[in-house]
Amino acid sequence: MKVTGLVKRLFHIEDTPERTALAFSVGIFLGFSPFLGFHTLAGLAAAFLFGLNRVAVLLGVWSNTPWWIVPYYGAATGLGIWLTGSSLDYTSIHATFRGAMEQGTWSSSLWSFLVSQSGLLLSFIIGSSVLAAVLSLAAYPFSLRWIRFYRSRKN
Repeated sequence: MKVTGLVKRLFHIEDTPERTALAFSVGIFLGFSPFLGFHTLAGLAAAFLFGLNRVAVLLGVWSNTPWWIVPYYGAATGLGIWLTGSSLDYTSIHATFRGAMEQGTWSSSLWSFLVSQSGLLLSFIIGSSVLAAVLSLAAYPFSLRWIRFYRSRKN
């Protein structure tokens, strides 16, 4: 089913606009969370566990498209670095990734460097969690107004 079909289904859900907007905002949170690769699974699990509409949750989850991933998680990690007070050695990062380009991504130097960067991982997790929460909190009133507007025009 295409995304436009999912959006049309979203507006014809029997749930209240508040519950639909809540499900969508939960999906936004999960879609922008640090759990890369598990967004859809986490969304479905949350929808079943909390009795939320699966279509609304999945629309929120799938709003984090491949076009957004690199800029979003780059900014989120930067925010996390700022929040945690971590610092990065840009010279080492540049040398490591240059070596990875020359030797391939399976080189031991790349993976040794990545494993040594626990502060970077913590910054990634904290930054993307904070931004996911902000986006989710902003998505609720926006989607609630949009759903109410759409339903009022249909009635």
